[in-house]
Amino acid sequence: MRRVVLASYEHEGLARLVAGLAQNGDVEIIGVDTAAAALDAVQRKAVHLVVVGEELADTDPVDCVNRLIRLNPMINCAMVSALAAEDFHEATEGLGVLMQLPPNPSGADAAVLMSKVEALSALLDADTVQGART
Repeated sequence: MRRVVLASYEHEGLARLVAGLAQNGDVEIIGVDTAAAALDAVQRKAVHLVVVGEELADTDPVDCVNRLIRLNPMINCAMVSALAAEDFHEATEGLGVLMQLPPNPSGADAAVLMSKVEALSALLDADTVQGART
């Protein structure tokens, strides 16, 4: 089962993304509206992905991701942002954001995002197996 934390104060705009994530079948979605709650969720359970919306009740999305990676540098994060790709890259440089999602992301965006998470998991699993052999 993949656990996804959805951190956003505005859940209505993410409804299609949630529906797309749910189509993967084996996904548990944990909805929170603050960075503090996202950090708490990541500390309580193994989380495979945190999706940070454009609005949080207690901070901005970039600060939320920054706090998450300080807690767990290997956490996969995606952010909803209306910024142009170059501006988004500039704002998140060094944070290792897996993917920028458009405002009101779709089920297709969810599918692309989960395929990236699965690909990273496969790479990590392969590294773990390789490390066990040496």
